[in-house]
Order: sequence, then structure tokens, then C-alpha cells
Amino acid sequence: MKKTMFIVFLLILTSLGGCIEEGQLIDEEEIIQSSAPERMSFTSLIMGDENNSNLDLEDYVSNNSVLLIWVAANCRGCHDWTDVIAKEVNDGNISNTSVLSIHRYASFENPSSLERVYGDNASNPVSWPLVMPSENTPLIDLDTRLESEYSIYDAFGNPSTPTLQIMDSTGKLTWTSKTYWATEEIVEEIKSILN
Repeated sequence: MKKTMFIVFLLILTSLGGCIEEGQLIDEEEIIQSSAPERMSFTSLIMGDENNSNLDLEDYVSNNSVLLIWVAANCRGCHDWTDVIAKEVNDGNISNTSVLSIHRYASFENPSSLERVYGDNASNPVSWPLVMPSENTPLIDLDTRLESEYSIYDAFGNPSTPTLQIMDSTGKLTWTSKTYWATEEIVEEIKSILN
């Protein structure tokens, strides 16, 4: 009986571990009210560019809305989306300059693995740029022109792969889909937004 009471007491005690003081609530509310920049940009290396050139996202989207595809080398859904969007580009339904792939997992996938999947002679080649930001890539708040405290991944909503987002010409995200496999319905929605 004493063991049972002791176990019940421990369970009750551990369940109280999540209690917080009133002062802590205020801090959490301040954090919740603080949000990532509404308009943002970053600069990153382009996959396969022999000159080690950088792409500036603000410049890239400045003329029109752009479909951002967050990809990884070993993501089958990313390959599917890449192939479907490549077909739409080849068929003239989406402009090649209206698409940008972004490598999501720089901390454990190297550029050569991306090149093997998305490069010129790869299984799922892209005809548009694929940028390779790192976790430490500075994010620029376009309203203040200052470096944001947010990481690139946090600011873009911690995208899994594949995540598709549309950024308008001002650097603002206007649409997001986390649909793993490409669907005709989502492709049609993307085309209507981009065109």
C-alpha cells in the first residue's frame, strides 16, 4: 500500500512540473506577438554555378511572383514535384523565371548529393536555380533592411520537404502547400496564382 501511495504521489508531483507563474505568461505572450518578418530575403549560393555566384531572393522575385520548392536529395515527393513543375515549364505553362528550388537540409546533405539528383544530367533535373542556404544564412527583413533575428528556416515556417510556397514581388509569402505528392489540383492553383 505504501508503494502504491508513493507512486501516486510521484505521478501527481511530476504532473505539476509544468505549472508556471503569472510573470511567465507575460513573457510567453510577448514571444507569441513577435513574428517573423512579413517581407524577407536572403542571399545564397546557386547549385552547379562554377563561378560560385549568389542569388539574391529579393532581386529574383522583383519582377513577378515565384514558386519556391523546398527540396532535399532523398525526398521522393520533392522529385515528383520537381518533375511535374519541370513539365509545366517545358510546356510553357509556367515561366522558368517563376520557379526557385531551395535546399532544406544543408546540415546533413552535401551539394554533390543535390547535383546528382537535380543537376544537368541528373534523375530530376531543374532548369531553374536551386539555392543552397545554410542554417546560418542571414535573413533580411525587407521593411527594416536589417538582418532578422529569425533563422531562414523559422522565417519560412520551418518547411518540411517538399513544401511549396509562393512569394510575391515584394518578398511576402502569399501561399503555401505541404502536399507531399504532386496533384493536378495544386498544380492548377499554382498556375492560376503565377499567371
